[in-house]
Order: sequence, then structure tokens, then C-alpha cells
Amino acid sequence: MWQGLKAFAVAFLTTLIATPLVIRLALKMGWVDKPLPRRINKYPVPTLGGLAIFVGFLAASVLSWPVANFRHLPSLYLSGALFFLLGAIDDIYDLSAKLKFWVMLGISVLYVLTGPRIQHLTNPSGGTIDLGILAIPLSVMWLVGTANLVNLIDGLDGLATGTVAITALTCIFLSSQKLDWFILVLNCGLLGACLGFLPYNFNPAKVFMGDSGALFLGFVVGALAIEGSLKGAATVTLAVPLLALGLPILDTIFSIFRRAKTKKPIYQADGDHLHHRMLHLGLGQKKVVLILYLVNVLFAIGAFLVFNVSPEIGFIYTLIVVCVITIKAARQGVLKVGKKDQDSDSVRDKTGSNQSSQSYQDAESGS
Repeated sequence: MWQGLKAFAVAFLTTLIATPLVIRLALKMGWVDKPLPRRINKYPVPTLGGLAIFVGFLAASVLSWPVANFRHLPSLYLSGALFFLLGAIDDIYDLSAKLKFWVMLGISVLYVLTGPRIQHLTNPSGGTIDLGILAIPLSVMWLVGTANLVNLIDGLDGLATGTVAITALTCIFLSSQKLDWFILVLNCGLLGACLGFLPYNFNPAKVFMGDSGALFLGFVVGALAIEGSLKGAATVTLAVPLLALGLPILDTIFSIFRRAKTKKPIYQADGDHLHHRMLHLGLGQKKVVLILYLVNVLFAIGAFLVFNVSPEIGFIYTLIVVCVITIKAARQGVLKVGKKDQDSDSVRDKTGSNQSSQSYQDAESGS
């Protein structure tokens, strides 16, 4: 556990120190997220904050070497760096969704072929189910899915950062119960990197993590889940981060439903995600993010129940949470198509009320 605490401290301090430097670099190079109709920010905000997260996690992961036994760390470093690089290029040059998807697919294949994969699932009636040749495509789909889930929820200041932090904390508890110190140390590093970045990313944000941070964080969450599945019941091990990411998963299902009704591509963005609809209520970014943090905690509790009480009780609890959220979301028009009760400019006016030009000046000074 001591190694985990050191990993957390190293990641936290490294990211906390590196973020102002990244902000200055982004401003100098012109890497800023400019206001657009679908964007929340009303002023240019430095992006590519994922660089600080990447450096913080990398520094902390060095502490895992004494307990790693060369356990797929080279594959994690290589593929994680490629996910970060893909996101960074997208932050600067705005790649197409199709191109990003195919590159993510290729990187995931590389990781699965050179590192771990989901080899079996727990059979509810007893024993395990060997996936055989299906292990590769299932593992690849898992990695692409977790990367996209975190990227999807990165729509409000601090939302994705906090969501991954809650997920990492949940996984830390699981790995400590399993005495899997390698996974515990890496998740502690992930938690530290997120919390070190959050002071600059919470509303009003001085920097955005961008796709560089979102894709990297999502990949690491998925990769550590696969790694952890090698030392325990795979179904339960994978279920914990899956349940902890219940909010973006549910939001993705809502999005697929909306796009299916209009026969639009799944990858096409819209402004009707759950956090967008909550903003229409005039709650403001801080309140919306805090409420969604609470929702993440509710899903994380489901993961605790699955692992510590019983899968059945955890499933029933999670089902109740999903039903309640779905009903609330439906009332706010998340499942409706083409609802234009408020245009995106009015949303930006409401959510940006706490964001002033002074905040941008703070970002320029790197404070």
C-alpha cells in the first residue's frame, strides 16, 4: 500500500506542477479551444492539458517496476503514448471522427497483440468461459470503448477528470482486496494525475485536457481492467470499471437511440447529451458537474456491491439507479430528437456566467 501512496503523491505533484507549464506552452503555440456553437466556453481556453496528465501518470508508474515483474508495462507505455499522441494531433488539427476511430482500433490491436487480453469470463453457473479466438476482438472493442466513453463525457469543466478519478478510486479498492499491488499502484498514479489536474480544470477551467487527455485516460482505465482480469474473476474485474463508468455508458446509449431515430451516424456529435440537457435548466456548470459526480458515486457503489456483497444485489441496485436516471433524463428531453427549446448560444450564456475574461487572463499567467 505504501507504494500506492507514493505513486499517488508523485503523480499528483508532477501533474500539479506540470499543468501551468503546459498552459503557457499551449498559449505560446496557439493551442487553444476557441468558442464554437457547440462549445461551452465563451473565451479561448488552452487545450492539450492531457500532456500534464500523461507526464504525471508516467512518473508515478515508474514506482510500479518493483512490483511489476515486467508485467506488460512496455505495451502500456507504447499504446498509451500513441493514444495520447492521437488525441494531441486531434486537439491541434481536428481530425475526422472516422480517422480517429480507425487509428484507435489499430493502437488497441497493437496493445492486445503485445500485452494482455481478456482471456476468459466467469460463468454464472460455475467455472469460466474460455474466449479463445474471441479474446482479441473483445479486448480491442473494450479498449476502444473505454477511450471513447471518457472522451464522450469530456463536455464540462472537470467532468471527465472527476469521473476517471472516481473510477480509479473504485479500482484501487478492488485491487487492494485482491492484493494486486501492480494494478493498485498504477490506479493510484491515475488518481493522483487526475486530482493534480482538477484544480486547473474545474469550472472556470484554466485548461482543457482535450482529446489527448480523454483518450489516454480512457485507454488506461480499460487497459488496467484487462490487466487486473488476469488475476481474478474476469467478469467481476471488468464489471467494476464498467459500472464506475455507468454515466457515460448510459449517455452513449441515449445518444445511439437519438441517432437511430434520425438515421444519423453514431459518431456524429449533437448537443443533447445529459449534461447539455441539465445545462438547459440553468443550473450552471459547477452544479451540473457536482450532481454528475454524485451519479458517478452511485454507480461506483454498485461496483462495490458486486464485488463485496454479491453480483445479484449489485445488479439489482445498479438497475434501480439506471431506471431512475433514465426516467429523469427522459423528462429533460435526452431521448427526444431535434428539441430546440434553447439554442446553443443561450446555453453558453448560462453556463459561462461564471467564466469571465479574468479567468482567461489567469490562464495566460499560468496561475
